[in-house]
Amino acid sequence: MITESLIRQYENDGAVCIKGAIDPQTIASVLQNLDVLIESDNDRWTTIRDGGFSDRHLWPSMPWMYEFCATSKLPEIVGQLMRSSEARLYFDHIFVREAGTGQTTPWHQDRPYWPFQGKQIASAWVALTGCKKDASALKFVRGSHTAGKVYRPIPFGKDGGSSEFLDQNASLEVMPDIDGSPNDFEILCWDVEPGDVIVFGGEVIHGASDNTGSLHRRAALSIRYVGDDAIWDPREGTDPMVNDEMVTFRAGEAPHDDKWFPKVWSVG
Repeated sequence: MITESLIRQYENDGAVCIKGAIDPQTIASVLQNLDVLIESDNDRWTTIRDGGFSDRHLWPSMPWMYEFCATSKLPEIVGQLMRSSEARLYFDHIFVREAGTGQTTPWHQDRPYWPFQGKQIASAWVALTGCKKDASALKFVRGSHTAGKVYRPIPFGKDGGSSEFLDQNASLEVMPDIDGSPNDFEILCWDVEPGDVIVFGGEVIHGASDNTGSLHRRAALSIRYVGDDAIWDPREGTDPMVNDEMVTFRAGEAPHDDKWFPKVWSVG
C-alpha cells in the first residue's frame, strides 16, 4: 500500500490521503462502539459535547479502541511513511460534528501542544463517514512543515494545557493569516469516504471548516503515533494527559515505555 512515491509525497507535502485503507466492516465496528460511547452518560475529563462529540486517549481503558489503533493497518502505514523502524501509540482522538454545526478548527500545528520533539511524529485521520471539501473537511497548508517554524499555539477547549503554553511562549511567531491571504498558500484538501485515511506530520499547518452546509454528521478518528526520533520533552503547559510522573524515562530520552507508549509496529 505504501510506495516510495507516496513516501516522498508525504515528505514534500506534509500530508497524504490513502483511499480505502480501512475495510468497511472495521469502520462499521468502530462506529458502533463510538455510538455507544456517545450515548452513554459517562463523561470523562477529556469529553467535549459542544457542537458534536470529542474525546481522546480511550485506548488504555477501552479494548476496542486499542485493537483498532494497534492491530489495524494504521501503525504500519504511518511507520512506513515516517521511514521509521517502529511506531509507538500515543493517543486516539475522536472528532464528531453534527449536521449544521458551525464549529471550526483553526489553523494550527500539533507538535507544539505535545510533550515531544522530533520529526517522526504523525497522525492517521480515519474517515468514519463521508466528508466533502466544503463540509468540515480537513485541510492543510502544503509544505508548511518544511519551513522549520513552530508557531504560537492557541487554546483548544477545556481539557488541555494549551492556554498556559500560549502564555509561556508569547515570543513565538503568530500563525499567519492563511484565510485572509489565500493566494499566498497552497491548500491540500480531499473529499473522503468511510475508510479513507489522511496521514499528516506533527509540524504541518492544518485546520477544518464548519459543517453548516451538510445534512450529515462528520465522524473521524485521529490516531497519533511516534517513531524513531521522538524525544520526550515534558515542557510545562503541554498536554497533561501523559506526564512526567507517569512514565519510566526522562526528558531527552526516547519514549520506550510500553505502558503509555506501546510499540504497535516494527520493521520485520
